[in-house]
Amino acid sequence: MKIVSLLCLAFMAGCSLTPNAELSDAGKTRLQLGLEYMQRDQLERARPHLDKAYNDAPRSEAVIIALGQWYLRKEKVNSALLLYQQALSWQPNSGAMYNNYAIALCVAGYRQQAMLMFDQAESLQQQVAANRKQCSLLKTRHRYAEASQ
Repeated sequence: MKIVSLLCLAFMAGCSLTPNAELSDAGKTRLQLGLEYMQRDQLERARPHLDKAYNDAPRSEAVIIALGQWYLRKEKVNSALLLYQQALSWQPNSGAMYNNYAIALCVAGYRQQAMLMFDQAESLQQQVAANRKQCSLLKTRHRYAEASQ
């Protein structure tokens, strides 16, 4: 869990999650509340806000990334992977999405695939150095069982 938190925090520190224009004002507020609860490690309080933001704009990059980070923090790595894979199918030019997908792959123990996704993110002008370094420092594979959703 500590490694997941470090990778998520590394992303949050290196990147600003500003809501996309497609979010309504209420969606932006919900996203911001969800992120604030996540920063305070109040994951259960964050989830309803993230869900409402997702319902407002299910293809919002900021919402997808926040929800993916929530999944990783809750050790629901497969859910994060599926979310990012789906999002990349409609946002293939999002460096931020590739960066976060790489983090999820790394947490799942797929470091080699993660490095390829970091390369893709970098080719799209996304800063990935800190996350790449954290991923390369992992010595063991981390596989998490999905809890019932």
